[in-house]
Order: sequence, then structure tokens, then C-alpha cells
Amino acid sequence: MKRIFILGGSNLQLDLIFEAKKLYFEVYLFDGKKDCEGQKYVDYFFHIDIKDKEAILKKAIELKPLIITTIASEIGNITSCFVSEKMALKSNSYEVAYNTTNKKSMKNIALKSSINIAKFKVIKNLEDLKEWSIFPVVIKPIDSSAGRGVSFVLRKEELEEAIKIAFNFTSEKEILIEEYIKGKQFSIETISSEGKHNIVSITEEYLSPLPKIIETQQLVPARLNKSEEEKLRLFAFDVLNSFNIKFGACHIEVRIDAKADIYLVEIASRMGGWRSELINLALGINYCQLLLFSLEGKNIEFQASRDEIAIVKMILSQKDFEDYKFFCENYYDSVISTLNIKDIRESKHLADSNGFYFLHIQDKKDLLSFIGEHK
Repeated sequence: MKRIFILGGSNLQLDLIFEAKKLYFEVYLFDGKKDCEGQKYVDYFFHIDIKDKEAILKKAIELKPLIITTIASEIGNITSCFVSEKMALKSNSYEVAYNTTNKKSMKNIALKSSINIAKFKVIKNLEDLKEWSIFPVVIKPIDSSAGRGVSFVLRKEELEEAIKIAFNFTSEKEILIEEYIKGKQFSIETISSEGKHNIVSITEEYLSPLPKIIETQQLVPARLNKSEEEKLRLFAFDVLNSFNIKFGACHIEVRIDAKADIYLVEIASRMGGWRSELINLALGINYCQLLLFSLEGKNIEFQASRDEIAIVKMILSQKDFEDYKFFCENYYDSVISTLNIKDIRESKHLADSNGFYFLHIQDKKDLLSFIGEHK
């Protein structure tokens, strides 16, 4: 029996769990939350925090899994690469996982590789910014994800508060300040096997009106012409090679400014949240299957079997919840959801969302009934 370790048991892992079962893997799930959603659907569940690399390594030595992986989890990715490397499994290295999580390392590798990025500085306190004169800027912890601790700062007087917020979300006690690049944001979803790269899809990302910086909805496939797609493809391959990506899914976020210049925002050497569902709904491509084939060392071949649209919408406010009810009442056959929300709070970042739902749009002419223009 082939064994797989999946790190993280939230609903974001369900597509991966179900695909592993379809491919006849014996599924071992790890999560620090005893009643996590995923534990209902696996063969074996271990109540072990996915930060605990040594405990999971001990289980891997005992059970000898073929694959150790995760989707949509920075912590899970770091641990899976650490344990996989120790077990000589097909995986990116622990160093790669760290470099695609820590924003300081990420920026330094991009600079060394001549990848276009916003002007930036890594700081440990407000005093480090005495000479900084570029505004507006974005303040981020160097080691957080899902928008935790991120602030948009328009002027120097706002820096101190933004830095205080960011320090609440960093264990390494360093903050990144970077020039704000105005433009549309996209993410490039890729799959690699033995260092051979493929673009699976490009996602169009919507963000909240400033000063908040929260992803509000995501659309697959992005509305781009062939020339724009080709530029992003070449940019993504340059990024993947520069970060020494060999296996698995990657999620590359970019900004395109008014001059059509592409800037790398971040790269994660794991699948982005909701991407497996979006890509399957819109294009008929099984992204989780591609991930598992990659980690088995199989050749990656695929093509889209559908030409439709999928959107994921976050519920970050009462207004978002009212929109959800509107779609349920008026476009019920397009809504895919398991939401059961009682109280709506104003979300501070993506990880703080009240929930999410998908819209599956089979006729592209109907798109503007479901999503507006970028603000």
C-alpha cells in the first residue's frame, strides 16, 4: 500500500485528501487541532502540530511514506520539505521551502537573480527607516502569510503604528518595508517535476480598496491576451529556476504596472489556497493529481477540458455576506458552498475571513453579473 503524509487538516486540504484516496494512497493526516475537518476522511489521524518537524520525521521513519506534502500551508510546506529531504523523497529542499517563505531571503534571491521587484528594506526598528523617503509603502512581517500583519502606509507619520502591527506577527523580529506598486495583481500557478516546469493557470486577484490590503476574490482563468500570458510564463520560469524549484506546485504572485512591467510580489513553493478547486471548475484540470504525480516522479502531461470561469469570494464583512445571499437567491445553480455562518465580523486579513464560496460560470458572457472591475 502506498502511504502519504498530508500536513494540515483544514478544509483547504480536502481536495488533496480526496485525490490521494482516489489514487489508492493510504492517507495519514497530521494536525494540531484534534477535531479538524480532514480527520473525518483519512485512514489515520495523528494529533501532532505540523510545526513539530522532529515528531513527524519520527513517524516517517516508522511508516515510510512515499509522499509527504501539503497545500495552502506555509508551515506545512516547511515541515514537509524538511522531513522529505531527511527521508530522501521527491520534494523541494528544506532550503527552498525556507527561501520561499521568508520574505527577506525571497527578496535577496530575486535581487541576485535580477528579477524585477519593488524597492525594499528589511528593518528591526523604526530607527532603521531614518533615510527612507519612498511613499506609499507596504509593511510586512518577513515570516507571515495570508496578509497577517500587512499594512499600507501613505505617509511617514503612519509608519510607527504599522510597524507595531507587523511585529505582532513575526517570530524572527524583522519587518519588510517595500515600495507600493500600483497595478493589477495576478498569481501564476505552476507544477514542476524533476526541474521541468509547466504553467497550470493564471489567477486574477482582486484586493480591497486601500488602505486595506486583503484579497477579496480570485478569478480563474485571468483575463489576459496571448502576449501577456507569454510574458508571465517566461517570468514565472525565470523565478522557478532562480529559486531552484524541482518538484510540486508553486504559487507566484506578481503585479503588472501601467507600463506593463512585471514585479515579483512573492513566491510560495506550495499550492495557493483554493487553486485546486478553481482550476478544476474552470478548466477541468486536476491540480492535486498533478501535484501527486510530480511527487511520485511521474511525467507531467495535461490539457484543459473546459473553457469556463470560476471565482472564489471571501466573506470579510456583512456586505460580503449580503452579496453571498444575493447569489444564492438569484444564481443558486452557480454557487458552490458549505457555509454555515451565524455571526459576521470585520476581517483584518485573509486568514481572519468568515468563510468563502465558489461561483462556477459556464457562459463567459455572464461574468460581469458575478464580479466587478478592479478598484
